Amino acid sequence: MSTVPPPPPAGTLPLAGAPAPQIPHKREITLISHSMLFYWWPIWLLGSVMALVTYFEDHRLAVVPAGTTVTEKKDDKGNVWKDDKGNTYYEVGIPGSNTTKSLTEAAEKSKPVPGGGTINAFPTRVSQKVWMAPVFCVVLLVTVVITNVPLRGLWSFLVLLLFVVIALLITLVPDGWDKVLGALGHLHIYINMAGYLFIASVVFVLWSVSVFIFDQRTYIVITPGQIRVCEHVGASIRTFDTTGLSFEKQRDDLFRHWLLGFFSGDLIVRTSGAERETIRLPNVLWIGWRLEEVQKLLAEKATVSSQV
Repeated sequence: MSTVPPPPPAGTLPLAGAPAPQIPHKREITLISHSMLFYWWPIWLLGSVMALVTYFEDHRLAVVPAGTTVTEKKDDKGNVWKDDKGNTYYEVGIPGSNTTKSLTEAAEKSKPVPGGGTINAFPTRVSQKVWMAPVFCVVLLVTVVITNVPLRGLWSFLVLLLFVVIALLITLVPDGWDKVLGALGHLHIYINMAGYLFIASVVFVLWSVSVFIFDQRTYIVITPGQIRVCEHVGASIRTFDTTGLSFEKQRDDLFRHWLLGFFSGDLIVRTSGAERETIRLPNVLWIGWRLEEVQKLLAEKATVSSQV
C-alpha cells in the first residue's frame, strides 16, 4: 500500500527527487434553481409525439359547407375473374345544388399547376383519433394550473387521484370518449399536424432558453468553508460562512415536484450570525440526494476543524 510522505518541517527544503506535496482538491457543489417553465416539458414532448403520429397516419382534412353529404358508391368496372364488384368512390353533395362532385374530380380540378398536372387538394394533415386533441388540451391546461397553483400535501394527492379515476372510468366504457364528447354537443376537438408542431416548437424554444441559459444564473455554490449565492438573474453574488448553516427542503407538491420535476423540491437556506438571512431557491432538481452530498461536504470542514 502506497502512502503519501509527510510534508517537510518548516524551514527545511525538500530533498532532491522527492515528490511534490499534494494539494487537496477543492470540492464544491452547485445547486441551480429553475423557473416554473421547467415543468412545461410535457407540452413540447407530447406535442412532438402527436405531430409524428399525425404525419405517419396521413389522413387529410377537408373543409366543406354546412349540410354537405358524402355518399359511398361503387362502379361497374370490376374484374369478374377476380370477383371484384367494382371500385369504391365517394360523391359529395353540395347544399343548394342538385349536382354532386366526386372527391377525385375535386382533387383533379382544384388547382392547376403550370406545365400540367395537379396538386393535392387536401394538404392539411389531421388525425382521425378523437382522443388525441382532447388529451393534449387537458395536459396543456393541467400543466398551466400545476405551475401556477401549488397544491401541497393531501390536496395534491386527492386531485391526482380524482384525475386518474375519471380517466379510467371514461376509458373502460366502450367508446367512452366519443360518448362524453357527444354529450357535450358533439364538441370534438381536432388539431392538425401544424398545430401540434407549432405549439411544441415554441414551447421547446422557450423551455430550452429558460433551462439552459437563464436558470443557470440563479444558483448556490457550496464549498467546505463558504457558500456563494446568486438569487436572481443579474444579481450580485453574496458570500456566507457555512458555520451554523441549516438547510430545509420542501417537496410535498406531488404534481410539480414528483411527476414533472424529477424529484425536485424547494430549498430554504438559513444563515447564522448577527444578521441572519433566509435564502430560497425554488425547483432544485434531485434535491434529496443533492442535500446528502452537501451534508457530506460540510462534514469535511467539521472533521478538519476538529483535527486542527
